[in-house]
Amino acid sequence: MANHTQLRAVNNEGDTVDLQHTSTDSPILPASNLEQLHRLDPSLVQFVVEQTKLEAEHRRATQKKTNSYIFIERISGVVAGAVVAIFGLGAGAFAIIKGHDWAGAALCGVTLVTIVTVLVTKKNNQKEDSPKASTRRARKK
Repeated sequence: MANHTQLRAVNNEGDTVDLQHTSTDSPILPASNLEQLHRLDPSLVQFVVEQTKLEAEHRRATQKKTNSYIFIERISGVVAGAVVAIFGLGAGAFAIIKGHDWAGAALCGVTLVTIVTVLVTKKNNQKEDSPKASTRRARKK
């Protein structure tokens, strides 16, 4: 689908400026543009097609790499959070076993409160980052 934008400006002396812009979500130029290129130089069409293929391959590779890094970051965050939670609960249990009931209970309680706080805060942040929330924030300003 192509979007066409045309703009014409005229100043007081009668000078005009015409601007045209076409954007498309197609991976290749529209057929009419390719036909115009073919009339100018037939090799240009082949060049445009090859460059479009190269650009699409590069874009897909970059997107795949970015998605992999995001996945690794999120999984490592979950693993790090699990390690901290297990360590906190383990330290609290160890303190209880060694006879420090109040200290162990405090460590376990603080660890659980921290885990719940992080999970609740994360859910609230995800709701605030939604498109509807950003639209509401923009309206309030």
